[in-house]
Amino acid sequence: MRHWFAAILALCSLSACSGPQVLNLVAQTPGPVQHDIRYGPLPRHMLDIYSPKVMQADTPVLVFYHGGSWQYGSKDDYKFLGSVFAARGIQTVVVNYRLHPEVIFPAFVEDGAKALAFTQKSIAKGRPVFIAGYSAGAHIAAMIALDPRFLAAEATTICEAAKGVIGIAGPYDFTPVDPVFKRIFPAEILPSTKPITYAATKAPPMLLLHGTKDKTVDPKRSEQLAAALAEHKNLAYVKLYPGVEHLYILGAISPVVRRSAPTLADTVNFIQAQKAAGYPGCASQVKS
Repeated sequence: MRHWFAAILALCSLSACSGPQVLNLVAQTPGPVQHDIRYGPLPRHMLDIYSPKVMQADTPVLVFYHGGSWQYGSKDDYKFLGSVFAARGIQTVVVNYRLHPEVIFPAFVEDGAKALAFTQKSIAKGRPVFIAGYSAGAHIAAMIALDPRFLAAEATTICEAAKGVIGIAGPYDFTPVDPVFKRIFPAEILPSTKPITYAATKAPPMLLLHGTKDKTVDPKRSEQLAAALAEHKNLAYVKLYPGVEHLYILGAISPVVRRSAPTLADTVNFIQAQKAAGYPGCASQVKS
């Protein structure tokens, strides 16, 4: 299956389609989908909502931030992800945020926090919310979870807004080398742009997923953040997928590539475990 997907991607490179577009072609939405819901005043302040066919009073909500090196990507690429999670009974909100070169840090994190606060107040309305992101989106999710300034600007906190965080192949500690990344994350503020800087913040449980063959983001980044969180008595779980690359850890959410990694199962199990525990959120922090 993985080799079949790689072949399809190769063909796509000749016709200007993308990996997510291939996965979207086979995605089936089980329930209603709401496109282009505005969460703020700017053009990129839009989100899509994928709902299960049957909604319950306690149906969890997953807010997802896409990847793309803080420069590319769109919620429109993630029909496959929203559809799959909705089929598992999880209402899924896929968020657009501003990108470079229009903006640099922290604008995209500010957008992510605004989208989470909107979800908390206008979509979830008391139902449990989780946040997740892939690659650059995982960085955004972790920053929202660990640096309290972003949600404070939206008159909420991570302990009020979310019951858990899922980071997929995220860069949580980095030193930019590429000139573009140096513009996005200026050297004079670099420590403040790293989620690991804020590991002492009281946060809900975090699940960090990474492939051992990821050449885009070193899997050590997930291990380092988990260790830093644990040092400060926060709950963090790391799962490393042997032989899995940067692209496939996300593609594995789709049934087309599912054999590549248990990304979907681990995420769903994490959410279900929090439900079984009564959604403790920040209260699950390990006591010293």
